[in-house]
Amino acid sequence: MKKILMIAVMMTAALTASAQMEEGTFSFMPKVGYNHADISGGKDFVDNKGGVAAGFELEYKVASWFGISAGAMYEQEGWKYKEGSEKQENEYINVPVMAKFYVWKGLSFNTGLQAGFLTKAKGAFEKEDLNKFDFSIPFSISYEFPFGLNLDLRFIEGVSDVVKNQPRWMKNESPAWLTKWQGYEDKNKNRILQFTIGYKFAL
Repeated sequence: MKKILMIAVMMTAALTASAQMEEGTFSFMPKVGYNHADISGGKDFVDNKGGVAAGFELEYKVASWFGISAGAMYEQEGWKYKEGSEKQENEYINVPVMAKFYVWKGLSFNTGLQAGFLTKAKGAFEKEDLNKFDFSIPFSISYEFPFGLNLDLRFIEGVSDVVKNQPRWMKNESPAWLTKWQGYEDKNKNRILQFTIGYKFAL
């Protein structure tokens, strides 16, 4: 019994040591979570749509209170229309670069810049109707447990338009239920509320 307890203590200590980052060290964190997505300016005719977020993050611990991270995330975004069951399903590879400010133990406030690359679109807007590049600003609050588990709640505010100024269907006769989009051409930026769970490994 004592041997089992000793092994458990040693394993816990090893995990804790590998998770805790010292100044001048790198870490790697795979993460997975949920996206709650819609677009800005469309509250009159669109609702939120759920989706998956998954990827990884690399971090360099500059000081005990400050770190810099960069990552790559596959994310399902888009929106649902209030009228009918139609929805827009967009998929991106997003690359966030964040400054992380550790304010208390494992608690940090983070912000930075994010570049997004459209990989797939399904719905009223096809891929050719959408801008291939998406620029946004993420803000998040994270908590890292001593054994490496990381919880992150993130709000991502889009800066660039999702839809092109004159998408394919606007050039022809628009479907009747899509005419509400007229007048929102400059208000169609991605807006995401994201929750992820990750596990951090020291490198």
